[in-house]
Amino acid sequence: MEFLRTHSVRIVAALAALIPLLVARWPGIDWYGLAAVVGALLGAGEVAQRVENSKTSEALHKTSPYDELAAIHVQLAQRESDYDLTR
Repeated sequence: MEFLRTHSVRIVAALAALIPLLVARWPGIDWYGLAAVVGALLGAGEVAQRVENSKTSEALHKTSPYDELAAIHVQLAQRESDYDLTR
């Protein structure tokens, strides 16, 4: 399942690229069946887009290690400002 989650857009693109090849190879192909395949690819493309959006959202909501460093930097700056250099 992880493979499908990681490469979902590539799989849908490869399947979509096969449609013109099928039409060129077999010109007498059943158009109703072809329309069903195209509809299924559109649905799979929507699912793939939602998976990619969820991965992006998940990545954006992770805390960055730089946030922790920035907090430490603020603490150090506060300590420096509290320290009297004239002592």
